[in-house]
Amino acid sequence: MKNIVIIGGSSGIGLSLAQKLTENGENVYCISKSICPIDGVNNSVTDVRDIDRLNEHIQKINHIDALVYCAGISLASSVEYAEEEIIEELIDVNLTCAILAVKAALSKMSDGGRIILLSSSGGVAPIAFDAPYSASKAGLIKLAEALDLELSHIGIKCTAAVIPGVRTRFSFKRKIFDSEKQLRYADKLKNAADALIKIEQTGATADYISDKLLKILDGKSPPPVVIVGAKNKIGMFVYRILPHCLKRKILRFIYKI
Repeated sequence: MKNIVIIGGSSGIGLSLAQKLTENGENVYCISKSICPIDGVNNSVTDVRDIDRLNEHIQKINHIDALVYCAGISLASSVEYAEEEIIEELIDVNLTCAILAVKAALSKMSDGGRIILLSSSGGVAPIAFDAPYSASKAGLIKLAEALDLELSHIGIKCTAAVIPGVRTRFSFKRKIFDSEKQLRYADKLKNAADALIKIEQTGATADYISDKLLKILDGKSPPPVVIVGAKNKIGMFVYRILPHCLKRKILRFIYKI
């Protein structure tokens, strides 16, 4: 039986993963703002930004075999009109607290340990009018690559799972700033926000993504970056090799801006 910590395991992908891990007989610890409803999960309810409480919960666990960081928030706004405190919260939850969670968990991990950071295709191909989110998810990719260099000699593997749009309630928890108050961005902001919700709600299921995460957890030597899903792999590959001018045209078409 492995001890697996899921940060942000009370809904969406984290919840689906917690369900499957408990069914497989693993010992699951969920650290989240709300309770994970799966029977047998060890719940610690806290805001991930409360670093002292986060450390406290992690230090209570004798040994950690794997850490999966699923916590994340998003917004729909131009950078110009986005509220500073919302930007700060987003970067904290999506990136800074991921680094600090890894820092706390490493003292409890040994050879064979696994770390998965839930990144996004938006960290590769940016999302229109969600610049802080795209930046934070790109940061997770580089964090995983850096940790791969840092931890390889002690047998701990870190992977950024780059996921596509997913059909969860995450789409409807997004902070969408009033487009009418954003002056020169109004129409484009609304178009982009609507397009993103459509991409997500016609995308993969949480169960599909959690199955892929299980394979990473069970892999003997997972790479630092895994593009999740066949269509996503093709899309990310094509995006990376295109010239910038063509990338811009494609993204403007996708987000109707």
